[in-house]
Amino acid sequence: MYIPEKFRVEDRAEILEFIRQYPFGLLLTVNDGEIDDTHTPFILSECGEYLFGHIAKANSHWKGWSDDTKAKVVFTGPHAYVSPSYYASEFNVPTWNYTAVSISGKLTVIDDEAEVLEFLDQLVIENEGSEEAWQLDRNNDNYMKLLGGIVVFKISIDTVNACFKLNQNKTSEDQHGVISSLQKSSCPFDHGVADLMEGNREK
Repeated sequence: MYIPEKFRVEDRAEILEFIRQYPFGLLLTVNDGEIDDTHTPFILSECGEYLFGHIAKANSHWKGWSDDTKAKVVFTGPHAYVSPSYYASEFNVPTWNYTAVSISGKLTVIDDEAEVLEFLDQLVIENEGSEEAWQLDRNNDNYMKLLGGIVVFKISIDTVNACFKLNQNKTSEDQHGVISSLQKSSCPFDHGVADLMEGNREK
């Protein structure tokens, strides 16, 4: 992933928190020279060294995996078009502000049922966010039979690249102009970028 130095993020804690906040990633692997891709939610291990995910067994993506499969997962956050009219200064061109994290590592399929159930429990917990959250009933055969319909896997976090392009290369006045304009937008992503830009200015 191309990352100009002004936009590079290297704080691992910040990157892991970004993944927790935007856990729906794009899984990429290569099989016989072809790139396979699947969109799926991920969770982080407690140690922050692995990503865990799953895909449908009906999805042929997993059939090309082997013990030495390398995978890449791309996570994206809010992004927004930035008009030259948003800036305080006069000479600017249109651009796009965005946030993205790319993870690369070794993919391993998880066959152990206890580990699969632990993954599903954690995935539900992290996304339900309620005291009355839905839970997987292990005593219900209908649910347990569905385990055979998914492939659960983990990816070691070996390489991390993060790019938060939030107008760090612009003056404070220009950044303020962009934030103000994005806040007036009706698009939630624009508001998200404005919030990230504001937070970045306060660091």
